[in-house]
Amino acid sequence: MKRRFRSPEETKKELVAEVLSGYRTEVVARQYGLSPRTLRNWVRQYQDEVDDLMAKKRDEAEKLKQDAGKLQDLQVKYNEAVKLLGEKELEINILRELVKKKHPDWK
Repeated sequence: MKRRFRSPEETKKELVAEVLSGYRTEVVARQYGLSPRTLRNWVRQYQDEVDDLMAKKRDEAEKLKQDAGKLQDLQVKYNEAVKLLGEKELEINILRELVKKKHPDWK
């Protein structure tokens, strides 16, 4: 008696994505206890949908990389601004001390 693998479409699409990402059909089928023929049929059936999903994921990953680069640039600029602000605060305090020494009545 043949054993039928019943699973939701999402699971099927995940297995198809594994095959499309470079794994051999036979290896993936053996790993999940399927017939390679069944998995090949799923690949034919869901290939277009999974290709679209994989393309979207690649685009999202690329966008995340770009955003990470922008964030790193902003972090460097922020650190430089904080350093400059600290130097200016120090300079202002030194000048206030000098003014207080020359004019003790000044606030």
